[in-house]
Amino acid sequence: YINNIIQLGFLTMFVTALPIAPLLCVFVNFWLLRNDATRYIKRVRRPVGHRSNGIGSWMNILEFLCRVAILVNAVLIAFTFDYLPNLLYQTTVNTENNTLGGYVDFMLASYTYKSTDTDGNTINKTCRYWSYIQPASDENSKFWLQLMVIRMLFVFLYQNIIWLVIRVIELLIDSTPKTVKERMALEEKLADEWLTDSEDEEVDDKTLEKLRQRIASKVSEQRKDKDT
Repeated sequence: YINNIIQLGFLTMFVTALPIAPLLCVFVNFWLLRNDATRYIKRVRRPVGHRSNGIGSWMNILEFLCRVAILVNAVLIAFTFDYLPNLLYQTTVNTENNTLGGYVDFMLASYTYKSTDTDGNTINKTCRYWSYIQPASDENSKFWLQLMVIRMLFVFLYQNIIWLVIRVIELLIDSTPKTVKERMALEEKLADEWLTDSEDEEVDDKTLEKLRQRIASKVSEQRKDKDT
């Protein structure tokens, strides 16, 4: 499962940076599915199926990866998107008309340096860039402090709300389908009946194969009865 886990990790953690990534993964996985189907049918020997209770430790890795993905997406949204700075600017700085007038000039940092023109005169020039590292005034320092608090609060609320929604969905939707539960109950019942009927017999591969065939025939009979 390692290839699928790596793909899921990149997809869930950085989907905000490339929203078209899920669509690309659909096409890639569809091609891989058809390629594997052709390979198993025409090129290699049919694999032998084995019973398993799940995917083992990979499930724990998936759960951990989902938790990390929620946190990474929360940080990306809070620190790279302009929604929170825009909202804070409208409500604290430009409170008269609640618009973004002067927002770009307010957010750009400035750096003043000396330059010499063609006549040999020294002049001061200012460079503007998207950051804020120069000494700030009291008003701007308060704005950046409030923005950092809002970003951290957004990360905290975002990840906890998403985790809460996931837990509610897990409680409402059973991980085991109803048909699978019925099949498991039938297999357990037939196994108990077989063990009580043949307590003195030796259990070998042939006997277990007969039990599997008996269970499969019972399941097929039940399906036919439901269809009719």
